[in-house]
Amino acid sequence: MQGIDNSATRGVARVAVFVAALAALAGAPARAELAPNSCGWATRIGADQLNVAFPDTAAEYWIAAVPMPPGGFVEVSGNYPHARYMSIIDYTAAAQSIDGLADVQIPPDPGSTNPFDAGGDRTASQRSYTVKVVSGAVPAGAARAPNTIYSTSADGTRTAPPGTALLIYRVYEPDSGLDLSGGEGLPALTLVDATGGRTPLPRCPDDSLPLTALTQQLAAQGASGSSPLPNTGLGSTNPPQWVKFTNFANGAATGVLDNQDTGGSVYPPVASATNTLPSGGFFDNVNVAYVVTFYSAGFGPVLAFRAKAPTTPPTLAGWPTMGTGQVRYWSVCTNSSASVVYGCAHDDQVPLDAAGEYTVVISTAANRPANATMGCGAVWLPVGPAPQAVVILRNMLPAPDFANAIQNATQGTELQTMGPYYPMGRYFAHVSEFEHTGCNTPTW
Repeated sequence: MQGIDNSATRGVARVAVFVAALAALAGAPARAELAPNSCGWATRIGADQLNVAFPDTAAEYWIAAVPMPPGGFVEVSGNYPHARYMSIIDYTAAAQSIDGLADVQIPPDPGSTNPFDAGGDRTASQRSYTVKVVSGAVPAGAARAPNTIYSTSADGTRTAPPGTALLIYRVYEPDSGLDLSGGEGLPALTLVDATGGRTPLPRCPDDSLPLTALTQQLAAQGASGSSPLPNTGLGSTNPPQWVKFTNFANGAATGVLDNQDTGGSVYPPVASATNTLPSGGFFDNVNVAYVVTFYSAGFGPVLAFRAKAPTTPPTLAGWPTMGTGQVRYWSVCTNSSASVVYGCAHDDQVPLDAAGEYTVVISTAANRPANATMGCGAVWLPVGPAPQAVVILRNMLPAPDFANAIQNATQGTELQTMGPYYPMGRYFAHVSEFEHTGCNTPTW
């Protein structure tokens, strides 16, 4: 656990220093003059980099903190990547999402094509876009300007750091063989002041951390057999229950109080109270909804889930036309309580049976059942060295008619709303107990 804590502490400290530096950007002059070291996308979050805030292993997240010109705006311009998804989202200093646009919500520049539109040409060579980030609250309905991101949420509860735009550019699952940006590089950032004066931000030097395989090393740790440590009960129930993520405080309350001992007494009023706080946290994605549950080795060394999989558009192999699905993307990931991701299964990595259902098996690497393999119709995820882990299921950009999406659930209605897409879980007291279920025969 020491390795995880140190890694997470360093990562959180780096983010804290980065966000603290935003204060120095406040009060930028009208001409948006920059400090000599100012640049664009300065920090990258990812499983192989700054592994904090529960990142998805299929995604890369680039962060920029730039001065907002008084009376002006920040311009973001680039080319749509060759990938499953991209977005631009702005945040508070507390890592809560404010507003944002997904790829399909960004009309292209004149003469260009948006390859993310349903039926769009994913091979188009002319694929540029331009987005503005402006000061002010998100307006209602038709009053919202096209290709515009606002610095304050519609309800006024979340706002950007003073004088600053804190942005994250996301790319999920670049096409096979392409770089992390999906083959099109990062978008350019330009400060446009009240007079129309333009100040382009220079590209940042590559500050990528060395590829140490630390995440894989942490994920591979953990004892065999039953857990040598007692089950504290934090955040875990048997059978496991999924809770929709709403905000940082509620997530913390769920992790501590939603368990066998306090889940029916102390947790409900605390959950209700924390849900009155502003939504978001952990650099959440406005295009994604999450449900969370907890693995606890005290209930058994192996945890398995079964559910129906939402359909998604295929993109990884470079399909020439953008397809559709019930969701744009989904995944299930295991993480430490310090927000370090151990591993994820992305939708196109999950084997499905004839009914379109999947099996996810979760354990330490030492306790991995022999039949927890793709060949046996199951995807396996590690839980690392601690006796407990956080499990997150994501749904991204659901189709309007997909009523079972996580986005349509509220806390307490997860099972009812998600129906067959709600993963039903079971603990196994021994590794051999799961192995006795056989191959491609989920009798449990």
